[in-house]
Amino acid sequence: MNLNDGLIQEGFTKILGSITNVKIIQILNQLCTESQKNNNLARDACYGCFFRANSQSSGYPSLLGMASCADRYLNTTDYYHCQIYLRNATNNINSKSSPAILYCTFLECVRQVNKDALIRECLKEAIRDRLAGYICSITEMQLSQIFVNTTACILAKTRCGAQNPITGGLQEDEITNKLHIPIMNAILVNSEYDINIVQMPFGNGQFLDDCAKYRKLEQAGWPGVKC
Repeated sequence: MNLNDGLIQEGFTKILGSITNVKIIQILNQLCTESQKNNNLARDACYGCFFRANSQSSGYPSLLGMASCADRYLNTTDYYHCQIYLRNATNNINSKSSPAILYCTFLECVRQVNKDALIRECLKEAIRDRLAGYICSITEMQLSQIFVNTTACILAKTRCGAQNPITGGLQEDEITNKLHIPIMNAILVNSEYDINIVQMPFGNGQFLDDCAKYRKLEQAGWPGVKC
């Protein structure tokens, strides 16, 4: 067992029974995996730092600890703007600041970076599959197929991989496995034109995530279209 695996097991042991915290640990693990890429020592140190910060008293102590970790490990990475947000937020804390909202906004920033990376990767794969590099000769039929393939790629990778590429969550679902219920994912575009992966039939992810209540799930509109 490497250090990273040990930290994960330690985390599960300390917070046994709190599924919401497990989900937070998973996305922090994903954050360190993606930001540190090929440096295993830095990845493990990053995760250890965020895990310790997340284990502190809820509220400002945890926020300040996470800001320190972000400064240390997210600078010059794709998560740089998330680091800047957290640093500015903790430097300007006042009586009206909500630690929970600041905390969840940082985690949503991380999720957004992961979603953007997934969309780019799936789009590249769909283009390679359909056009083999001949982007200038694209036809309308190929364009529609690229959209279909990109969507299929996003849904498959968030449903079937060992880990969810957006949240870092393990894909095994104890409830659906026991009941032999197939898991289906759908894409929801909210009013801010951000995609959200909605799991059916239970939609259990939204209830097990502490930050879900802050997400906007009102569906996007479109000019000239009225519901």
